[in-house]
Amino acid sequence: MFPMNIKLDLTYAAHALHLDGYLANGHFELSPKQSNLKKTAIIGKYSLPKWETDGLVEYISGGPQPGGFFYAVPRGVHAVKLGNEGSISQFVNVNPGSSYALTFGVTRTCAQDEVLTVSASGQSADLFVQTLFSSNGGDTYAWAFKATSKVVKVTFHNPGVQGGP
Repeated sequence: MFPMNIKLDLTYAAHALHLDGYLANGHFELSPKQSNLKKTAIIGKYSLPKWETDGLVEYISGGPQPGGFFYAVPRGVHAVKLGNEGSISQFVNVNPGSSYALTFGVTRTCAQDEVLTVSASGQSADLFVQTLFSSNGGDTYAWAFKATSKVVKVTFHNPGVQGGP
């Protein structure tokens, strides 16, 4: 399981137009209602504002945790933690034929190698998460895709498999 923070950057071949926070609630600044949380686990597919969840997804805050644990959250105060087979997704309006780059911070919270699958517009990639408990909130990853329609579903998924480069 690993926490992550997400934002979307829009890139054109001729010039770059940066749209920080293009994914709605991309820094998880809007929390689920307390009634939709069981400790940190999000209960309900649409309980995380602007996102659809599937499987075990936890809403965590950065800083000290019970039991002496510490989460360094990248780029914000909150993050999501994806359990095995857990995922978050949302639909994004884009321009067909344009290239987009998703940039996001990820760190793993266990000693096992972790894989994060990122997908959009019928394209996907398995990214191997390397950093274990970084003091600065993890590594920044970028993944690009070319939009094939006006609306694409962007998904971040923990396939629950161990991997390595």
